[in-house]
Amino acid sequence: MRIRVILVPYDSGHYRKRMGLGPEQLFDNGLRILLSKLEIPFDRENVSLESPHPAEISAAFELARKVADKVQKARAEGLFPIVLSGNCNVALGTVSGCGADRTGILWIDAHGEATTPETTKSGFLDGMPISTLLGRAWQTLARTVPGFLPVPGHHLVLFGVSQIEKSECDLLDKEGVKRVSTIKDLSLSVSSLATMVEQIYLHLDLDVLDSRQAVWNQWASPDGISTSTLLEGVAEIAKHGKVCALGCASYDPSVDPNWNALMAALLTIQTSLERL
Repeated sequence: MRIRVILVPYDSGHYRKRMGLGPEQLFDNGLRILLSKLEIPFDRENVSLESPHPAEISAAFELARKVADKVQKARAEGLFPIVLSGNCNVALGTVSGCGADRTGILWIDAHGEATTPETTKSGFLDGMPISTLLGRAWQTLARTVPGFLPVPGHHLVLFGVSQIEKSECDLLDKEGVKRVSTIKDLSLSVSSLATMVEQIYLHLDLDVLDSRQAVWNQWASPDGISTSTLLEGVAEIAKHGKVCALGCASYDPSVDPNWNALMAALLTIQTSLERL
């Protein structure tokens, strides 16, 4: 196995601000050391915006286009892509680069990530990656991403969601997206998903963790899952499906002074890599 680590150090179009600092922190102070320890060959690529004054929406889709291209090239070279990003909406590019028509998604996150421009109350673009992947938001721009096609709802499983709005529940239920909270249900759902797709993209937003154990970003909650449950869940995924790419998003180092969240991320990534 060889790995290409793709860093996308942007948060809401801002370079190396808040969660935009997460990718470099994860790589420089953790993943680079882990991969060397595991004796896994790797290289690193950065993604950057062309405009010095990017608007948030255009920036998000430009980053997705660039990531899609880099992921597609990495896979063509026989490399396993790990995408470290400031925002979850970069996953649009990762899934597209893997081939949206043949890729299932296992999304680990505290949030539903399925608001739309019509239902959002916060106006936070990064609350819309799943609705965009499902073809329910931003489709004119989404179709500029190489390889993008709307993902059928039954090709997507959410694990660990504890903070979700009614409008998101309505959209996800209508699209047939499974939301699971136990290892048993996760195992059954991934087993079913693996019969419908060729491969699985694993998405990690570790605000899914109980904030009393680790704080990943400002949206962490004490209603999250334990680190041990997370690791058990990731190990279960590999038993049933072929993971084709991994994304780790939305880490804010400023709220993790003791590196508890960073260490949880490394354990999770290691668990996944050891089972590829």
